[in-house]
Amino acid sequence: MVRRAVVGDEGLLRDVRLQALADAPEAFGSTYEREAARTIEDWRRWLAPGVTFIVEDAGAPRGVVAGTHDADDPRIVHLMAMWVHPGLRGSGAGDALVSAVVGWARSEGARVVQLRVIEQNSRARRFYERNGFRLTGRVSVRERDEALELVMERSVDTGDAREHGQFPLLAPD
Repeated sequence: MVRRAVVGDEGLLRDVRLQALADAPEAFGSTYEREAARTIEDWRRWLAPGVTFIVEDAGAPRGVVAGTHDADDPRIVHLMAMWVHPGLRGSGAGDALVSAVVGWARSEGARVVQLRVIEQNSRARRFYERNGFRLTGRVSVRERDEALELVMERSVDTGDAREHGQFPLLAPD
């Protein structure tokens, strides 16, 4: 079950975020130690600027994704903090999380969803490609460890990304 996180879910959000960082520390810009030190107020602020969705299985948090508007261009939403428990990978839970963020972005009037994935994470890249994301050719360097992050994006146009193939990238103004 995928649902939107709300105030009161701070403990669940903390639990699933720490699971993600323990499972795949190299995939995230933060660290387990940094996230473990957050207060309840910190987690409440995590919920405030955009949207967070949690996958629950048997009442336990087993996946998470966040979305937020770009600070400079509200037509862009950033998909962040994506993680699915290894036991749910391949079940459609990841697809459901991506779909939730894309749907939220559409309802917010955005045109594009962007994300960053580290260059070495080819499995994640293939997953995002199956969900309609394409490489933009832009690369950034992650501050925490100088890993190269590839920028990917997809349109929020209706329809299944796998059905329609490549989406147009957001054109510069």
